[in-house]
Amino acid sequence: MGYDLVAGDSGSKIRSRCRDNQTKAVLDLTGKTVHLRYKLNDGALVIKTMTVLDPGTLGEAEYQFGVSDLSAGVLQGEIQIQPGAADQLTSLLPFSRKVRAALS
Repeated sequence: MGYDLVAGDSGSKIRSRCRDNQTKAVLDLTGKTVHLRYKLNDGALVIKTMTVLDPGTLGEAEYQFGVSDLSAGVLQGEIQIQPGAADQLTSLLPFSRKVRAALS
């Protein structure tokens, strides 16, 4: 696995295309709330609201990290659609990304 993210960068993004696990059909995210839920280095759970990309029918959402969002180590996360609602969906498997330190 290579490094996908760099600590302190404010241009780093995570993008997800959400699909039905059984049919593999793209989920329509129009009008939906999508959260990125992650932990860095087994720390506290962080929840960020992702931006649903137009058109929502393509099922894509992304989050652009802020300068203070990332530190070097391992990010483990999941995507959650409609958190707390009756139709809440959470990604089947968590994902993992390495976050490297910026060169000094």
